[in-house]
Amino acid sequence: MTVSTYGEHAENAAQALNNLIRDAGIPADEAAVDQLLHCREAVVDALRQRLYDVGQDSWYPPPDHLPARTPKPTLAVLDEKLATLVDNIAFALPTLPLDERRSPADYLAPASMDPTVEAWRAAAIELLAASHALSAAAEQPWRTDPGAGWWVMRDVSVALEAVVVLDSRLEEVGLLAEHQRPDDAMRLDEKRMVLSQTARVATWHATSASPEAATPRMRQAAPSTVVELVSLVSTPDDLAAAQQRLARFLRPLHASDAFYAAEPEITADSARQVTASQLYLCRAFAKAAGQSVKTGKFAALFEERAEVLESLQPQISHLLDVSEERDPNMRRFWQQSELTTAVARMEDQGVPIRLQPTQMVELAKATHEVTHNLGKALRRELLRTNSNLRDGNPRHADGPVRVGRRSRLEATLTDLINMPAPKLPVAQFNNPPQRAALRRTLDMTPTASQPPSPFPAARSLGTSGYGQ
Repeated sequence: MTVSTYGEHAENAAQALNNLIRDAGIPADEAAVDQLLHCREAVVDALRQRLYDVGQDSWYPPPDHLPARTPKPTLAVLDEKLATLVDNIAFALPTLPLDERRSPADYLAPASMDPTVEAWRAAAIELLAASHALSAAAEQPWRTDPGAGWWVMRDVSVALEAVVVLDSRLEEVGLLAEHQRPDDAMRLDEKRMVLSQTARVATWHATSASPEAATPRMRQAAPSTVVELVSLVSTPDDLAAAQQRLARFLRPLHASDAFYAAEPEITADSARQVTASQLYLCRAFAKAAGQSVKTGKFAALFEERAEVLESLQPQISHLLDVSEERDPNMRRFWQQSELTTAVARMEDQGVPIRLQPTQMVELAKATHEVTHNLGKALRRELLRTNSNLRDGNPRHADGPVRVGRRSRLEATLTDLINMPAPKLPVAQFNNPPQRAALRRTLDMTPTASQPPSPFPAARSLGTSGYGQ
């Protein structure tokens, strides 16, 4: 069974919205208009649901509640307010009264003979499916990773601008006159300014396209008692997910965490294993990235981490555990072993590590998280008051000693922690054609029939700054 991804649904929805903007026709048949308005309502609900999912607010307005008056946008620190302004625009859109709403099956299931209504129906189905794919995905990095969150926000802002433009046409013929709406302080041109700027800023800061591959969780046919402790690697496509899983296992706990039990953050053996294995993996990934012009710029990222890990390796060779207890998180050992064994097997069998640019982006981000969390966990364990690690180098005449601040090892770990994360805009490698076409259509669609003047207002002599 093939399950469509979020990216596939988003592309189909963009194509339908693009067709609607280019075709200004509105049906005259009463039944067709009713189906159009209900499909439009589904489009708006799908975009609102996506904003709710990508946000950190657990409060979702009930259907009968109209949000407060939306504030007018101000140019001061506008980019910092964009996400909130987009949310305000979405929840201020006209809404059908509750007593007029019908079941989605009544208006989404039957196809329409009218091309405009059919395009609205297609947009509603695809946007609902795309939002569901994000809501029900097993992994949801866009809720915590800003780079992935901006990718979702870019799609939302472009689709929402299309809806705002289409609403202006429906308003002209009075089809939204009976809809409920809050007092809206923003004019149409201001909404489009905010939404287009959001799409532009999102393109700059979207460093991960992981939402593209999101699919709803498939319900298991029968309950399973097997717990998958590690992410298995069978092909190069699985490497990024496995590195992401390892990064989560390496993330140090804080004293305020519910599962914190004052156990060692990491043991000496675990630190040596992860360091040596990640050194091997970084070299392999750098070699794989250098095989393609499109991914060649990532080779330097892996090589830089390999240099620091190579410097770190001899410095931790004499680390000892004060208490010879088992590593409190053996999943780190298992996941790292799975990764190392898989890459070694690929090399032995002559299987090249060939990844698409977007996949290499995810692998680079995941590798950064692994090395960052390794350095943070090891540095925190070495410097905490009741550290379980000691430096057992034979040159210490009095036996193993504590590793202090400003030591060479502490400086190397600090360098590893402070290595910058990859921040290349993923749009350089992945620009979905239908969503790009919708963006171009919006850029060519004016807001008002009366064009504004391109000429600046004349300055008076007292305010021009000349001759003073």
